[in-house]
Amino acid sequence: MSGTACNDRQSPIKPVRLEVIAPTLEGLGLCTSCELILAEAGVGERPHERALDEYPQEWQDECRQLADWVYELAARYGGRVLIKVIDPRSPEGLIKSLRYGVRRYPTFIVAGQKKVVGWDRERLEATLALALGDG
Repeated sequence: MSGTACNDRQSPIKPVRLEVIAPTLEGLGLCTSCELILAEAGVGERPHERALDEYPQEWQDECRQLADWVYELAARYGGRVLIKVIDPRSPEGLIKSLRYGVRRYPTFIVAGQKKVVGWDRERLEATLALALGDG
């Protein structure tokens, strides 16, 4: 036996990071944590449900469309893709928007390298496939 150890285990595949830069809708009221506790207790609506009603229908539709996309991608790719939604009004969102030159929403940043702007689902799927080594 040589002086080096043999390791037959393969290292786990590192998931691809998908950052979604898009405004999140929020309502006025208590802090989100307090509202969640009250909603679980059956007092009032969940913050995200109440918040949507306070915005124009077009914004509500885009918020729902984005949520649907995120949930579908999470279900499709599972642990192979880590998804993070970032509000551009947050400090992190401002920095990422400046770093990647984001001017329209939603913007999807795949693996910190490729940018997909808007609702081009085919391009997003193709970019993810390349990052995952599927295409």
